[in-house]
Amino acid sequence: MSEFQIIKNYFDFEQQLSNLVVKSIGDDCAILDIPKNKQLVTSTDTLVSGVHFFEDVNPADLAYKALAVNVSDLIAMGAKPLAFTLSITIPEINSAWLQSFSQSLQQASNGFAINLIGGDTTQGPLAFSINVMGLVKKDRAILRSNAKIDDDIWVTGFLGSARGALKLHGKISLKNDEQSIWQSLIRPDIPYQFCKKLSKFASSAIDVSDGLLADLGHIIVQSKLGAKIIVETLPIQENLIALEGIDQGRQMALAGGDDYQVCFTADKEHRQKILKRAKKTNTPVTRIGKIIQQGYNILLDGEAYPITENSWQHFKAE
Repeated sequence: MSEFQIIKNYFDFEQQLSNLVVKSIGDDCAILDIPKNKQLVTSTDTLVSGVHFFEDVNPADLAYKALAVNVSDLIAMGAKPLAFTLSITIPEINSAWLQSFSQSLQQASNGFAINLIGGDTTQGPLAFSINVMGLVKKDRAILRSNAKIDDDIWVTGFLGSARGALKLHGKISLKNDEQSIWQSLIRPDIPYQFCKKLSKFASSAIDVSDGLLADLGHIIVQSKLGAKIIVETLPIQENLIALEGIDQGRQMALAGGDDYQVCFTADKEHRQKILKRAKKTNTPVTRIGKIIQQGYNILLDGEAYPITENSWQHFKAE
């Protein structure tokens, strides 16, 4: 099977999710219309076997996560997903593997209303690069640099579970409480519906991919401010606490990556609006602190809380 047969058999979805996609797969480039008073928002992520995912992961789970973690970047900017490209490198042609990956990717793209419009297929060690594109009203994108002093700091969903799931890899049989932890790693439930209205109340936002402290750190650096986090308010799954204990669960919530929830700041006047939106979309949201003038204060019962876990870095110094 040639490269072009792979594309035709597994990745030509013939989707009609948006009339803004003028030309999709089949030419040298795709063509998109950009409406007046809208801006194009784009992001690229690469996932490499053995670094971002286990080599034995189910291809259906892998396809979902590969797209979901990229859509997570769009919704954290307040953008509506539009289209994506996929560059996939595979060691060999495995029809069953490709079929499972393809079906799951199409289901995910339909669920997120984002068209697959092109990409590339090559042979080599298993890896994926996805480039996502979305639309936002002109000058309405949610930027990391717009946090304000006394803004509340919120997070969606639960934190730390994906870090806890790493310890479960290779276990032959998972208990029920372990299953929910494992699912948070291989199929992160990104707050897609909740974030459709994020720009109505968020002053800044970021998706939690490298760990809460690392990612919130980008907001306070870009905004040239500080943050105070109240550790006892961190949203942690009861199953993670049962497996790891409350203190280790808190460490994972602060530093663990791969959660793909959204951390955002908002004026306190928006509290009821945020809670109402959370209830409407069945999305857990938690207020975990506030933006301050300077510093990074991590407090438990009013006292400084020591951090023993490290957030993810690709080129960490030894």
